[in-house]
Amino acid sequence: MTALCDLSCLIVDDDNFMLLALSKLLNSIGIKRVVTCDNAQDALKHVANRNNQYDIIITDLNMPQMDGIQLLRHLSSLGMNFSVILVSGEDPRLLESVKSLGEQQNLNILGSLNKPVRRDNLEALLESYQPHCTTAPKGPASMVFATELQAAITNEDIEIHLQPQVSLDDKRIVGVEALARWNHPEKGNISPNIFIGIAEKHGMIRELTDIVLQKSIQEAARLRNLGFNITMSVNFSAQVLCSLELPEILSETLSSSGLEPSHIIVEVTESSLADDRNTMLDILTRMRLKGFGLSIDDFGTGFSSLEQLCQIPFTELKIDRSFVHQANNNKASQAILESSIALAKKLQIKSVAEGVETDEDLALVKQLGCDYMQGYYTARPMPAGDFTLWVKDYIKQLA
Repeated sequence: MTALCDLSCLIVDDDNFMLLALSKLLNSIGIKRVVTCDNAQDALKHVANRNNQYDIIITDLNMPQMDGIQLLRHLSSLGMNFSVILVSGEDPRLLESVKSLGEQQNLNILGSLNKPVRRDNLEALLESYQPHCTTAPKGPASMVFATELQAAITNEDIEIHLQPQVSLDDKRIVGVEALARWNHPEKGNISPNIFIGIAEKHGMIRELTDIVLQKSIQEAARLRNLGFNITMSVNFSAQVLCSLELPEILSETLSSSGLEPSHIIVEVTESSLADDRNTMLDILTRMRLKGFGLSIDDFGTGFSSLEQLCQIPFTELKIDRSFVHQANNNKASQAILESSIALAKKLQIKSVAEGVETDEDLALVKQLGCDYMQGYYTARPMPAGDFTLWVKDYIKQLA
């Protein structure tokens, strides 16, 4: 755990009195490296400059020209490693909504504070800070070009990291999710939010998916040869799920690996279900007919109807982390979490809670009857080689 005195903080607020008060408060807690900005534009320039390394950004919401919500959106596009604390005099429900929005943008939101800020509340959030394991990008990740990504795809520089899924009943590892990762030789680790968006925009998503799928299948086969009876989940973009030949292609790809279709779970984000419904229904139904598992990912964040959920033969429902992490402190999130688990049971499919990070998260999803969990509580995504060592150690601890 990082000592508070080693942290660096950036405060963003258009009220100079608030900047001074928060600076003094941080100093009294033991944090000496504090930078202040009285507007979001300047704060964004500070953060985008890779010579400035900030651990925590403390930002107000209601600011002129660029408000705190706009700032969060821009911060998420930078692909950098920092945590955020929200401060505002607005309605606490509004703060919770912004917190959920930031988490959906893959920002690490430590929490929110009402004005006037109390020292003990601020200190508690600061003490919950955990440094990121990945190396921060060395260059402006937001300036990655399509040609760079195409070269990475051609050279197969896209790697997969694995994150385990654990049964809440007996704590055994039931599966892993393959997550695409790109470590740029000059710009460091590029966020998937950036490079996947570039791939979709410039027609490279099929090539990218092919690489991730091939590496996932190889890794799934290797793990099974080592005796691990687990499934491998792979994300499929809506742009990929438009080829009617995909189920046959997937089967052929799998045939030489020694794996059964049931060993692979195809993950489809809920929002992508709103695209070509008939074609997707055709493709996904034939995938299921061939024995592949089907998972509806990030459930609760899209616009799918219950009719679509009933039409497509999903085998698994993954509840988005924004409704799982700290849901015990948010009545709306808890209600959505509870109803999603109940819905999965009604449909007789497995439920997976993403974003389980604390004892409280674990206790809640277990109490509500969720089947599986995935999140930092068990393990962060890790390189395939590291996963083998990790899972062996995990099994020893269970024995």
